[in-house]
Amino acid sequence: MFSNYVCYDNKFYEENKPIFRLNRAMKFGDGVFESIRIVSGKVKYLEFHLERMQKGLNALEINCSKGDLEILKVCIEQLLIKNEIESGAILRIIAQRSGLGKYAPESNQVFFYLETDRVSEDSYLLNRDGHKLGVSKNVTIYPSQFSGLKTLNSIQYVMAAKEKQESKFDELILLDTEGYVVEGTSSNLFITKGKKVYTPDLKHGAIEGVMRRVVINKLCHLNYQVEQASIKLSDLEQAEEIFFCNSIQGISWVSSYSTKRYFKKISTTLVDHL
Repeated sequence: MFSNYVCYDNKFYEENKPIFRLNRAMKFGDGVFESIRIVSGKVKYLEFHLERMQKGLNALEINCSKGDLEILKVCIEQLLIKNEIESGAILRIIAQRSGLGKYAPESNQVFFYLETDRVSEDSYLLNRDGHKLGVSKNVTIYPSQFSGLKTLNSIQYVMAAKEKQESKFDELILLDTEGYVVEGTSSNLFITKGKKVYTPDLKHGAIEGVMRRVVINKLCHLNYQVEQASIKLSDLEQAEEIFFCNSIQGISWVSSYSTKRYFKKISTTLVDHL
């Protein structure tokens, strides 16, 4: 029986040992996070995740130097070794503002919390049965200067996931205040029409997903035209294919929305290229 470790402020602790004091992440959601897929013991798209994390920290005015990132990379390597991660897993990084204070912080220096969870699959697999797609009635996305960031303030996605869990659908679309399509409950959305692929423009409030970035690059390499656009629900019924993507699941295809049924040609191709 192995021990599972976490890395808290560059120090390693057994997962079941209490180490936490009340911090700004818990009190105010003051930080950002990354959920990263591990395949065959290797961290996928780490540089893209760190780049997005740094962008989020800059927006929150939390100081994170190149030296901090180098130490973080060493801690990631050591954590995978200590936890004997050699196949499929998920790495989570929480980057938060150190110190306490009230709303006004005592410090603007970053510190990190790292953990891993094993998963049964050691590769990206396309869902066998396509998702039945619905629209969230309870959650609206309000675009702001922070809406594209992966911050610890994620209550809208918690409530959307709860609504999905209690619905008859496998995934829900989140809309902005003007009724434009934003994203899924935990993933970015793409629709296809011929050789053109459309994804919601980030101005509508979607998370700037790492897998979204990877998928756009892969599609361009496969000679598809990719456009970031303002998408209405009516556009979904005219699409030939709809799929979602995120860093953990990879690609998830949609089989039905309303009375429309969809193919999975591009989705299947993309999974092969991941």
